[in-house]
Amino acid sequence: MQETSEHTILPIESVQERDVDLILLEELSTENSFCNWFVKELNLPEFSSSNGTWRSITDFGLGETDLLFSYNSNNEKIFVLIENKLDATFQDEQYIRYEKRAKEYVEKKHCDNAYCILVAPNLYCENQNDFENYISYETISRLFEKQNTKRGIFKSQLMQIAVEKLRRGYQPVNSEPVQKFWHNYWNFKNDKIPTLTMKKPSIVPHNSDWPMLYDSELKGIIFYHKLAQGNSDATFQNPTENIEFKIKENLPSDFKFIKHSKSFSVRISSQKIDRTEDFNEQIKEVEIGMKNLEKLRDWIKEIGINNWLQHRI
Repeated sequence: MQETSEHTILPIESVQERDVDLILLEELSTENSFCNWFVKELNLPEFSSSNGTWRSITDFGLGETDLLFSYNSNNEKIFVLIENKLDATFQDEQYIRYEKRAKEYVEKKHCDNAYCILVAPNLYCENQNDFENYISYETISRLFEKQNTKRGIFKSQLMQIAVEKLRRGYQPVNSEPVQKFWHNYWNFKNDKIPTLTMKKPSIVPHNSDWPMLYDSELKGIIFYHKLAQGNSDATFQNPTENIEFKIKENLPSDFKFIKHSKSFSVRISSQKIDRTEDFNEQIKEVEIGMKNLEKLRDWIKEIGINNWLQHRI
């Protein structure tokens, strides 16, 4: 039982996922300032007005959305499908079901655009490979703290208790089939593209699906091979507006520009790969993805982005 004293602020020992659901539900339902901040932080279409937020929505026989936030952006109606995770693992194909629900909402004209995002502690966000767009508990906690009100500080501390719960209990569980695939991938990469570095895999959880590669001359860029998606990405961390402008100005027709909340990626479509299946049966697909990573790297150097990155640092 928690000890009490005159200095005790929060009469609670543990925060559950459901508690965070309710915090987000209240903020998105009642505070336009929070809605506006939330949308900007995730780089979603501009917030004009709110239509409401609902918890535990099950539609189309495609599973459950933790929170469904609806808002208007000028003349468009936007749905944001929010998956809130504290310490539970993703269910099989959970993100895929989110994407399917979002597509159904648009096709059935419930909204003009729909986006799937993750809200979770930073440790969780950085150790998952499904949701490209996410916002951390820590970021939300800092916003509450900046409000400098008793209510804001109270909610900030609730979010921090949730973060500490995950930090104390987080233990990555190794998946032998996925670990085997990653080791084969690492060896193959070292043979085919030695100029891109990759950390030797150790513990590899089941959800690990984005091998990360680096070039020593390109600081602040991570090359992701997104296996199940079938994408090869070069992701720019905390880029300047000048770098973003130069990328867009020189973007080849077969490349895509993908904007994230705090970064952006340049993407080439590759081949889908199943990390749980035999590596040797997918070597051709793996090689296509790696060659596209190399193509991205060479193009970035060709247009002189490495000089801009070094100047920024």
